[in-house]
Amino acid sequence: MLVKKGLTNIIEDEDIFEYKDSEHLYTSSYSLKNTWRKEGSARNFGHPMHSMASRSGSFPPALADYFISNFSRVGDLVLDPYSGKGTTPFQACLLDRVGFGIDVAPEAYVLTGAKVSCINHEEAIDYLNAIKFGISNTNIKDVPPDVKVFFSTKTLAQILVIRERLLEDLGLESDKLDYDNGKVFHIAKTRREQLAQYWLGILTGILHGSSSYSLSLPCSHSFSMAPNYTKNYAKKHGLKKPDRNVKICMIQKSFYLQSAGIARVQGKAYLGKAQELPDSWEEKIDLVVTSPPYFTAQSYAWDNWLREWLLGFDFKNVRKQTTQTASYEKYSNAMYLFLKESHRVLKPGKRAFVVVGDVTKKSGDEKIVIRTSDVIANEGKKAGFDVELIINDDIPPTKRYNSSFLQANQGLTIDRIVCLKKK
Repeated sequence: MLVKKGLTNIIEDEDIFEYKDSEHLYTSSYSLKNTWRKEGSARNFGHPMHSMASRSGSFPPALADYFISNFSRVGDLVLDPYSGKGTTPFQACLLDRVGFGIDVAPEAYVLTGAKVSCINHEEAIDYLNAIKFGISNTNIKDVPPDVKVFFSTKTLAQILVIRERLLEDLGLESDKLDYDNGKVFHIAKTRREQLAQYWLGILTGILHGSSSYSLSLPCSHSFSMAPNYTKNYAKKHGLKKPDRNVKICMIQKSFYLQSAGIARVQGKAYLGKAQELPDSWEEKIDLVVTSPPYFTAQSYAWDNWLREWLLGFDFKNVRKQTTQTASYEKYSNAMYLFLKESHRVLKPGKRAFVVVGDVTKKSGDEKIVIRTSDVIANEGKKAGFDVELIINDDIPPTKRYNSSFLQANQGLTIDRIVCLKKK
């Protein structure tokens, strides 16, 4: 099978199969040599820094580790054009590659930057202690009622003051970014900006959840709950808004995240669009490992509305630049543009691994299954890639998107990793 000739280091011929309705070759993630499914699928795999924040739709660090280890070398540039919570860029830095991450969502940008800047705990503490936290220019009365559902007055007042100072140092100002017209780009250049981004990442990660660090009343850590649902649920179950010392919670979380040390190699994080990568990256990237939005399945802006509020943004504005659509044509076009850019920045002969899931869509009274990997494969070929293989990766029920709110037969049941190669 010459199509997958370059993948012999991870798979044997007898593990390849075909679907009757597909022209592509397939295998199972469980058949791969030294697969993450056999030795790295545990929830606690990898560096504690990966747990800075939970985010819906994320793939496990072990998956990123697998493809980075097998398809790049020390010193290579590894890119994730949909960086999410920074799993791929940070794992690349841990493996002594240079991890690049870009994402149009502000909370994703902040989380990625917080992980890849190689800031040690002592340096971060020195910066935090040097900040003079005074009265915030934002009055608690000005905070949206939906936000107040989650926090005690004491905790919320501290959040307002701390975020104001950090956003000022980072220079991430919503009035200077135009989500309406797609003019979205930012990078933390100075060390002070990177330090502010680090602590904003910590703050974003503990903003809501149910741990001892969490600032909100007990709720999901992966996504921002709907305010009315949260309010009614808290009342019914007697949940209380905790009074936290926000700065201490941030410091404790930072200490835990760095309990295994920091990466030796510093990466880069960018706020920007996967469809508009910097011109200077032309044929500079050695590997792409990413997971774009799943067609019709996920609403990242709404899922992170509370985190986006923290960073000074309205999720409705952010949503305008995300790939959230039920239109097959619009989704396919967005994937083509992302893959075209990925092809442009990759070096010749290098690969992109794209993780997507099968989704269901209503067609009249019926539900049809859309194999999103076929969209990626088809648009990838249009962009100039060879499609070498598609890897099927079953998702355990407890790991599925919003699994705690879905029945056993709902949600994404399988991811597929499309293996693309630039000629």
